[in-house]
Amino acid sequence: MAKKKKNGVKIEFLSQVRLQKKAFEEKLNLIMDSVKDENILVLEEALSAEEKAQLIEKSMEECDEDFPGIEFSGFDSRENLLDRVIAGLTGRERKDGLLIVGSSDIMEKVKEDKDAISMIAKLE
Repeated sequence: MAKKKKNGVKIEFLSQVRLQKKAFEEKLNLIMDSVKDENILVLEEALSAEEKAQLIEKSMEECDEDFPGIEFSGFDSRENLLDRVIAGLTGRERKDGLLIVGSSDIMEKVKEDKDAISMIAKLE
């Protein structure tokens, strides 16, 4: 199936409030569906290491000739390790941060620092 030519890339910004209402499986499906539609998602929350692994696993399961997989980059903006530990222990874990997710054939170059991300999206 030939891809139709696009004039641009759709970028969706999802707030932490909207994402908190969803179970992780729902978030995973939302991410995958949007990325498969050749959108770039910017999520106002970081993912845990386990969630990142699940996202990679699901992406790999769904790879085929029309979907090459995903690229993602992000950062956790909590101040320090103590903040993270306390949030985890109290059960009020906030995932403050940012995550950018897109199809690997669109996200061409990602530069990641401790608290900043830049990206170049490829248009075909």
